[in-house]
Amino acid sequence: MIDPKAWKAVSAKYKIKDNGLDKALTGYNNLDEDAHDDRLKAVSAIGQLANALKKAKEVLTSPEAVKFLATLSGAADKEKGEVLKRKQAAEKNAAAAAKAQDEKKRSQDAADDSNAKDEKQEGGFKALTLSMLQKVKGAKPDAPYQYLLCEAKPLPFVLIAKQINASHRKMLEKLSGGSKRFLKPGAVTFEDGHYCFESEKDIPGAARRVQGFFKNLTGKKFPVMFGSQKASDEEEGAAKEGAEGSKGKGAETAAGAAGAVGAEAGAAGATAPAASKGGFSISASVGQGGKNKQEDVQAVQTALNAKAKAGLTVDGKCGAKTIAAIKAFQQTLGKFKPDGLIEVGRGTARALAGSAPMGPPPTPPKPVPPPSFGKGVLDKAPDVWHTTRGVLETNIGELKKAVRSEYASEHPTLLKDIENNLKKLDGILDKLDTKLADSLAKANAAPNAAARQSALAECKAMVTKHIMYVKSEPLIAHIDNNPFGVQTNCKRVLTDCLTNVAEAISARAKAA
Repeated sequence: MIDPKAWKAVSAKYKIKDNGLDKALTGYNNLDEDAHDDRLKAVSAIGQLANALKKAKEVLTSPEAVKFLATLSGAADKEKGEVLKRKQAAEKNAAAAAKAQDEKKRSQDAADDSNAKDEKQEGGFKALTLSMLQKVKGAKPDAPYQYLLCEAKPLPFVLIAKQINASHRKMLEKLSGGSKRFLKPGAVTFEDGHYCFESEKDIPGAARRVQGFFKNLTGKKFPVMFGSQKASDEEEGAAKEGAEGSKGKGAETAAGAAGAVGAEAGAAGATAPAASKGGFSISASVGQGGKNKQEDVQAVQTALNAKAKAGLTVDGKCGAKTIAAIKAFQQTLGKFKPDGLIEVGRGTARALAGSAPMGPPPTPPKPVPPPSFGKGVLDKAPDVWHTTRGVLETNIGELKKAVRSEYASEHPTLLKDIENNLKKLDGILDKLDTKLADSLAKANAAPNAAARQSALAECKAMVTKHIMYVKSEPLIAHIDNNPFGVQTNCKRVLTDCLTNVAEAISARAKAA
């Protein structure tokens, strides 16, 4: 209603002398929506001018003009109320935003203070560790020092002291981010040019990982022996160890195989941080849920700017833009569900450290949706079974594609192990072979009732066996619940198919 065109038409028709109402209406419509104070002033002026015009002689002689101005005055009052509401809402939102910004700043300041304290503590721990290693080197064999090892990812934390006590355990818990997994304290000595850490049993990779911890902490590579294992002997087999470790985790499914390999890849790669010719390396995880040490975040931001043209400010702060850039980079690597986390020695870090140019991102998996089979009929049952196997073959293939894409940047030895585990998925199709379709076709083509009944009984037994297999095989459930976002629907497709085939067998048996 607050429209200058409508007022111009009325004023012209009844020859009403404008008192500034036209200018007020035009000005109001040209104001920005968020210019609340100006709009309040303008709409108040419109109401006052409209009320004043209602008393003019040329208006009083025209009931239509009086009615228009009364309506305009009412509309101005209503608009004034609406503008006031919008102003109050905007002020409330601005106050909330300012409060949130203030809280964010206080939180960031607290985090910065915490990081500064951590860095100070880590600096003190570094000096303590170097001092202790020197003391161990000069200690007498009959007066060894002790060590405490805290298991953490990607590297353990090790503390050396003359006598381990409860305060040392608390120190490592804090430094490791809260890990409470400790090995039993043992003696550490310096013999035959090695720091020898006593252990009741050999732990594969322990010497290499302890050496990696000291190197990341101090920048120096100390010769380490853990139990009977030397770090130098383990370095050659680091990647192989990670691949073999995945087998010990029962990685029989796509999710299980990839998850186990991924966990071991972190341990295997942690002692050999990815480094490019440009010097890219990180000492701890960066990104969503990472340790996010300032120098590591700066290294990642610099690498993303160079490798992916991310346009990040290299400030050492892992904020939303940095995490988004990590996820975007992971997507170009083929991770269809990026986690925004870069771990030492893992695929994303390896890709950032690599010198090869980035190719186009792979196409996402395209699984086939569950088919609709309709009513179960014996002459169509063989095709139903073949269709089901085709859907399974396609969707399992798409899942394999997703797994390969997810881990494409990992160590070649690990990739080989993943491929070996993925072959196990083919066991489902091997188990659910084409024999059922052959038996169904045989029953449908039986020359007489007796032959048909015998063939149907054989088909029924096979269907029952397949139903039991589908219900009991955990691999099928693991495939359907894969973490790669591939909707395989194996169990549903098999259940629908076997139900349809059972219906066809039952109907034909009754008809006979």
